[in-house]
Amino acid sequence: MIRVLFFDAGGTLLHPAEPVGKTYARIAASHGWRGDEEEFEKGFRMAWKKRREEGAGADGTLGKEGWKRIVYESVQIAQMPLDFSFSEYFEEVYEAFARPQAWRDFPETGEVIEAVRRKGVRVGLLSNWDPRLRTVLSGFSWAKELDPILISEEWGVEKPGAGFFRKAEEVVGIRSHECALIGDDPKSDRAGAEGAGWFCSLVDRPKRGLWEALEDLRV
Repeated sequence: MIRVLFFDAGGTLLHPAEPVGKTYARIAASHGWRGDEEEFEKGFRMAWKKRREEGAGADGTLGKEGWKRIVYESVQIAQMPLDFSFSEYFEEVYEAFARPQAWRDFPETGEVIEAVRRKGVRVGLLSNWDPRLRTVLSGFSWAKELDPILISEEWGVEKPGAGFFRKAEEVVGIRSHECALIGDDPKSDRAGAEGAGWFCSLVDRPKRGLWEALEDLRV
């Protein structure tokens, strides 16, 4: 019996309000570099794919320094000018994604969380993110229902590492077979959760959203 249902954050409950490449390009323009938005998007996708393929946790938890590497690789692919002030640029990019306005929730997010709670199942968050997530969540009313909120950088472990799932079990005080995760990543979410003995279901947007993932768990 599932007693606690954790959700992943990015790609599961939240998504950027505009394409990442557009944000990168807009901030770069304010620093004097008018690059191509599509190249920024391409750069980000390649850098993010590389990090995912290397494995979450391979370079430690994805905190500010990890994001600095990803943004640097992104703008290198977008052909960053040699005289561009990357450090100042990165600080602005990093802070931009800490604002709730930089994110949108998926349409069904609040309804799904409330539906789970009405069934007497506790809802929490288990995310490979950094403390900026708490500021982001402050902009969404449904986030008040999430307890606990576990963020990888604050605990020093990441999905798919079993240690992160064990920490979650300790915090809520229940056993692995009573926990479930809804996420969007086959490696960090599904493989991590199932490897820790949890139930798991994935969204696969736009084909499968939170309702479909929830139905699979029979919560």
